[in-house]
Amino acid sequence: MASPDAGYRPDIQGLRAVAVLAVLLFHLGLDGFSGGFVGVDVFYVISGYLIGGIVLREHEAGRFSLAHFYARRVRRLVPALLVVLAASTLAAMLLLLPAELANYAETLLAALVFAANIHFYRAQFEYSESGEVPLLHLWTLGVEWQFYLLLPLLMLALLRFGRAGLWFGLVGVAVLSAACSLAYPEASFYLLPARVWEFLAGVLTAITTVPLLRLRVLREILALSGLLLIAAAIVLLDTADPFPGWRALIPCAGAAAIVLAGKAGPSLTGRALSLPGMTWLGAISYSLYLWHWPVIVFLLLGLPAPRLDWPLQLAATAISVVLATLSARFVEAPARQRTVPFARLALISGGVAAVLAASAAMLLASGGWPGRFSQRSNDLARALDYPIDQVFRTGSCFIHHKSQQLDEAACLLPDDGRPRVLVLGDSHAAMLVPGLQAAFPGSAVSQLTVAGCRPVTGARAERYFFCHRLIEDAYKRRIAAGNYDLLVLAGYWEEGDLAPLEASLALLAERKQAVLLVGPFPAFEKFVPRLLAIGAARGNPRIADAFLKPDRALLDQRMAALAARYAAHYFSPLRQLCDPQCRYLGAHGDPLIIDDAHLTAEGSRLVAEAMAAPGLMK
Repeated sequence: MASPDAGYRPDIQGLRAVAVLAVLLFHLGLDGFSGGFVGVDVFYVISGYLIGGIVLREHEAGRFSLAHFYARRVRRLVPALLVVLAASTLAAMLLLLPAELANYAETLLAALVFAANIHFYRAQFEYSESGEVPLLHLWTLGVEWQFYLLLPLLMLALLRFGRAGLWFGLVGVAVLSAACSLAYPEASFYLLPARVWEFLAGVLTAITTVPLLRLRVLREILALSGLLLIAAAIVLLDTADPFPGWRALIPCAGAAAIVLAGKAGPSLTGRALSLPGMTWLGAISYSLYLWHWPVIVFLLLGLPAPRLDWPLQLAATAISVVLATLSARFVEAPARQRTVPFARLALISGGVAAVLAASAAMLLASGGWPGRFSQRSNDLARALDYPIDQVFRTGSCFIHHKSQQLDEAACLLPDDGRPRVLVLGDSHAAMLVPGLQAAFPGSAVSQLTVAGCRPVTGARAERYFFCHRLIEDAYKRRIAAGNYDLLVLAGYWEEGDLAPLEASLALLAERKQAVLLVGPFPAFEKFVPRLLAIGAARGNPRIADAFLKPDRALLDQRMAALAARYAAHYFSPLRQLCDPQCRYLGAHGDPLIIDDAHLTAEGSRLVAEAMAAPGLMK
């Protein structure tokens, strides 16, 4: 094997292949790869190892240059990125609606300066809700580029104290970064400070020698253990798990173990990773990472299709691999092998970047170029910008961040002699409040709603740790006091909610609390205003019918049976809005649904009027 400190490492190319395959299969939605997003963490460890080794070797040889270091990073990352951005922008102008295209333009500007991670963090964008964001995956390049800017400066400063100073200094920074990841979970996904430790795991691997690994048996154990750790993370984790936090240690430790074992000598794991197919895939891994996500997104948007079934999965994979192979051969290779002088490369890259930036500015100034679509399509698409936070009363009565506090005076109305209603649940409960206020004009409608939190005792905290606190307080203090004539339970119900829901209904029945259980709302695979707008443009007004999620009907039946068992009133929005056909438009032709499941104020009133029909609050 070539020298691991200075030469080619085929096992690392194979490890790159594992990382990009994990991400690709995760984004394709294949069963068994729910944690494939950890491929990004594996890439970070590899980058730390390679870049840290370069800085150390060149510094000790007396030939390190910051200018040359950053020029190599530009050669490595920028040309292929610009080609993908240019192709994606053309596809976006063909397929995205005006509001979507304006959002795309903002992301494009951020990606051009390697700040997409900051852009998505500021937008509080959930990675698990990424279905129609073509450049979302470029947040990783933002983190990586920012690391490249800082690492040589950090290492040069620490090297003044020798190798020991470098090692202990990097360990200290890594510990601080890991602590940041644990202490600030909202920032840890997208921002560099909470990710630095992952890169530094690779850097420390590059500057650390473990003499015991001269023993073949120890190398075999270490390398195999590393591969098993990565495989476990890919198979066992999913987007519902808080990440990165301590869970990121699993794939990072696995990657570091493989790299460290390979640095000491050969192993069976290293040989498996060095097979020709793996090294070929590793060689195109950067381009494949860049291309695969826009291909998936634009394929789904252009058809349009509800989801990636196996023919589309094969098509997306084939297109991505072909584009990645061409990109690696005709864009990456010439730039990295210096067949193109850096001055010419910089001039071409700067020109392409300037054209893309100017295009983004024009798209933003025009509001997403609405002239591409008919007036009717544009009118329908405007529902994507519906001020839903005003309907939810976000920040005061609908809580979605730990910095927010429930405004009890505004949201939990006092007993003034009127019948009292408490709406409890998540955003699907919050959207009902305007309608219930209109449907029950003689009642005091209070609201306690929390993002992602079903209104059941023992509620799962999931991403929002404040969920449990607020819902449990409602059950133990507010509802237990018997102050409400009617308790409305609503949420984005899932199969896993049925057991805690049954326990909650049993508890409420014991307390003789009157309950109105609101069943599952119609939910769609894509945003309904987009489907309506595309349908109007293509002469297919009922295109959204094919995108209705099929699991809602069975869940509706099971929830109705639970309500009957515990003498709770039950209302089915699914039957109200989608029996026999889904109703998408209100009285004036405006969409009733503003995304994949949430209602407008008009939709809220429509549903609430049907709830009030039996006369629950006379």
